[in-house]
Amino acid sequence: MWTFLGETSGVYENDFFMKPDIWVSLADEVSASVTEKRNKASVDRTIRWLDDCISLKTTDGALFGSIVGGCSIEERQRCAQEVAQRNVSGYYIGGFGLGDSIDERSTLLHAVTDCLPKEKPRQVCGLGLPEEVLQGIAAGIDLFDSMYIYHLTLGGFALIFPLDGQCKHVPDSQLSAMASDHTKINLKATIYRKDASPIADGCNCYTCQNHTKAYINHLLNVHEMLAQILLEIHNTHHYLAFFRLIREAITEGKFEQLRQKFIESRRDHLLAASLSSLS
Repeated sequence: MWTFLGETSGVYENDFFMKPDIWVSLADEVSASVTEKRNKASVDRTIRWLDDCISLKTTDGALFGSIVGGCSIEERQRCAQEVAQRNVSGYYIGGFGLGDSIDERSTLLHAVTDCLPKEKPRQVCGLGLPEEVLQGIAAGIDLFDSMYIYHLTLGGFALIFPLDGQCKHVPDSQLSAMASDHTKINLKATIYRKDASPIADGCNCYTCQNHTKAYINHLLNVHEMLAQILLEIHNTHHYLAFFRLIREAITEGKFEQLRQKFIESRRDHLLAASLSSLS
């Protein structure tokens, strides 16, 4: 990092001072469009940084080793195999959401997780959409970050996708106010200016129990900080309920059934939206 005294490599020392429960080695993440040479260099650098972390480790916190490799299956596997040989407590799989497609992501995830021991947790960075979460879990991912919720809230969006996996009819008048993936609504839209209903019917979060879409729409449009607080409460509540549903399905041996049901539901939503835009 850079200071007024010049360049210094005190990033890891700062981690030791803070004494975190879990910390992640630095990663050189690259986009899907980089050259093979640049991608290989990013893997080499990420592994070298992990070795630096291990050699300096003086804290009891759990160290997660970063795994990168862009869209190259070979580099992903090479990085995963190298990190798996190190003394780490878990794995942090990064570099997604940088130009890779959702179709190739499943192959890349499996290429990594197949190289890792099953007894250590695997966390992924950059995946947060409901279908991405289901895809990650199917590939053996254990942990996800909450950046998706943070970015949704900043944009004024509220999660509304059905947790039972069933399609729900969305009036044509609301389609323009919804995101293209139909999992969320844009509460900045004028359509909600006089809407006295909660964000999601049946939701028991604090926001839905006490406030309306119209109130949050007003707060957003006057740039009131309370808008983000109320949205974050709802979005976090809805997201956690989604993960509870997943855990229950795994316990009952019905995860694949849940995943397929959700994917089919989403496909029906997208088809309905496409037909509506053409009519």
